[in-house]
Amino acid sequence: MGLFRKRVVAYNISENSKRTILGFVRYGKIKIRGYHQGIVPPDPEDLIVMNIPWDIIQTLFLELPPVKKTNDMIRAAEYEVRRATGIEEDITVGCVCPYFAKSFVVFVKNADFKRFLDLNSIGFVPDVAYPNILAELLLIKKLPGYWVYIVIGETSSGIVVMNGNSILNMRMIDITVSEVSHIVKEETGFELYEIESSGNEELLESARKIVEAISDDIMGILEREITISVNTTEIEKITLDRITGFSILCDSSIVKSLVVHSQSETIKYVEPVFNVHPKSPIRLSEYGLLYRGGIELGKVKSITW
Repeated sequence: MGLFRKRVVAYNISENSKRTILGFVRYGKIKIRGYHQGIVPPDPEDLIVMNIPWDIIQTLFLELPPVKKTNDMIRAAEYEVRRATGIEEDITVGCVCPYFAKSFVVFVKNADFKRFLDLNSIGFVPDVAYPNILAELLLIKKLPGYWVYIVIGETSSGIVVMNGNSILNMRMIDITVSEVSHIVKEETGFELYEIESSGNEELLESARKIVEAISDDIMGILEREITISVNTTEIEKITLDRITGFSILCDSSIVKSLVVHSQSETIKYVEPVFNVHPKSPIRLSEYGLLYRGGIELGKVKSITW
């Protein structure tokens, strides 16, 4: 593959679709070389990254000893997870940087992950398994202060409350682009993503009106879930009036525009500041998985076609 260059293969798997993104990493720059529907088998020397579904993930906030090496932190986290839950089965553990000596720990039973692979007829094990929502957050700059990040993904969405780089709370929400797209398709015969990439002004206007018609439901759910997420932070108790900003990440430009331009009296939404500049047709989560693979090899400076 060439000196100092390695291929990252990212797989984004959901109930509705399986997609493969291929990228070469060299000197921190990721060059996308392929985007495919379905599973493209990896080569033995590839770095494999795969999303892991939230329905098999468990999370905890745990106090961990102050260690410098990542492997030592993972071992400590696994010990604390087992002590807190009584789990004796094989598990895989990951940590997000600590806040007030507590870390946001995600873990999954290996048997559950193997079942996920088997159900999707995947005969290889990824080097890195990483969930969507957190994958999207890798793409943006984490600004100082308390921020609420709303990620509305294709098949999974969530609200993440952060202080700088540290996660204070995370909550899954029921709104997804796929659900909105289903409503749009019933009226127009086309998926929301198809319409947005078509450039057809008549279809775009129809889709906007359909989404606007359900805007009260969307905004009502978001405001309720944001309030719950902020009011139930575990590490530090905060209130909505202490939040610096509310940032929305969404693949659908129509849904994102609806949220950003909403007339909420209590919450004003803004678009995030991206470290890289994602483009269609690749989803934000897929860029995030590719970015995560790049991190495994060093600092990521850019992702380009």
